[in-house]
Amino acid sequence: MLTLFKNITEELTDLEKETLVPMLVDTLSTTNEDNRTRGKHLAGWLSACGYTTTEVRIRKMVNYIRVMNLCKPKVLIGAQNGYYLTEDIQVVDDQIESLQGRINSMLAAIDSIKAQRINLKYSK
Repeated sequence: MLTLFKNITEELTDLEKETLVPMLVDTLSTTNEDNRTRGKHLAGWLSACGYTTTEVRIRKMVNYIRVMNLCKPKVLIGAQNGYYLTEDIQVVDDQIESLQGRINSMLAAIDSIKAQRINLKYSK
């Protein structure tokens, strides 16, 4: 759980793991590069099914689906214009590169904030 974002980064609930994630996996199984679905639509669909959730929680469940490899043998891809499943190795490589780029950006921000913290500490 992230300290400053406790309400949205809490671990998945049993309901999410046991009910919503399987529903998402089933829905995502119909997707492909030409037939994507957005987090907003997934959240709306789950809400229409009686399960109120947010796009943030959808992202949390998507991460769980990826980590647990629940779409095998396909890979769950997240792009600007939606989620979809693929078996295309180049698309998977592009997704890995995209995720690594985000990690690198966050690491750069962490390093900068650490330096700023040191400056704060010594400026008092």
